[in-house]
Parts: sequence; C-alpha cells; structure tokens
Amino acid sequence: MPRPGSIRISGGHLRGRKIEVPAGSIVRPMRTRVRESLFNIIQQQLSGARVLDVFAGSGALGIEAVSRGARQAIHVEKDRAVQAMLRKNLETLGIPAQCKVLEMDAYRLTDRPPVDGEFEVILLDPPFPDYSRPGSIPWQLASDLAGGEWLAAGGILAIEHPSREPTATPPPGLTARQNRRYGDTRLTIWEKSTADQPS
Repeated sequence: MPRPGSIRISGGHLRGRKIEVPAGSIVRPMRTRVRESLFNIIQQQLSGARVLDVFAGSGALGIEAVSRGARQAIHVEKDRAVQAMLRKNLETLGIPAQCKVLEMDAYRLTDRPPVDGEFEVILLDPPFPDYSRPGSIPWQLASDLAGGEWLAAGGILAIEHPSREPTATPPPGLTARQNRRYGDTRLTIWEKSTADQPS
C-alpha cells in the first residue's frame, strides 16, 4: 500500500509544519506555488475570518487559513478515509478546536443553510475531471455559494480550475478580483459587494 505524502504549511504560526496527504490519485492537493500565491492575495481577509474549505482533502487550504489568522475553518470532505487523515492532521497540529469536518458531498452543500452562519472566505479546489461533467458543476456550486447566503458581504471566493476551461462570469453582486494562470492551472477570485458598494 502506498505511503502518504506530505506538504508544508507556507505561512503563519504553523509555517513549516507538515500536512499528510493521501497517496495515489484520490486527492490532488493544490500545488505549493498556487497555494502560496492564493494566500498572499487573500491574506488581509483572513484575520478573524470564518473559512469554508470545500473539497477539503487533506485540509491544506483550511489549515493554512487558520495558520495565517482565520478564526475557524469548516472542511467539507465526503471520503471517509481522507477524512480520517484530515482529522489526524488537525490533531497533530493542535487545531481541532478551530476546525470542523463536514462529511458530505460538496455538491449537496447548498441544499442546506450555512453552517453556523456566513463565511468571509470560501475556498474551492474541485477535482479537475468534474469540470468536464455536464453543466460544469464546480462553477455552478461556486455561483450558488457566492451568490447565496453562504458568502458574507465583502467576502471572497477563490476557485482553482484547469486553465483550458473557460472562466465563469461571477453571479450578480460579485466582481472578478483576480484571474491568474499557473501553467495548466488557473486561480479565479470573486469578491462580494458590501451593502454600500455597487457590484
């Protein structure tokens, strides 16, 4: 059986600590360069924020957010074996009280109300094959989360997607803040308008 791999947290009070990631193709962690760029862009939004880590996998994005000052991270992951590794990572790093793991299909997330209220930051790292499914369902989920009651006014949603795939238009009330390419990957960030700020 393949041994798990690992990645390192790139910033904050847990910088340099390792996160275990499952072996094989079940989880595709965001590449270090892309992850560092993402968190450099959104750093100012993280202080005291509630963060939703969708398609959490090993928990790397939510853990990085907590390391950099987020108040809480909610990790959404449906695979039980991957969840077990995620929970182990949280325990090893000493942050289980700041994190919560939801065992569910991310694509059913908006069938329910937000978990304990809205989020200032929503991070999505969907499996890339999902972009080829009918309806481009990762973009539909991003639109539902950002345009609905899950994302707070002034909040941001970031999504990683294949650079060959067209980038969706933000839903009403949101603007495209960043769209950056990293080889075969692209990072898109939407920002939700505040009550006194037109979209």
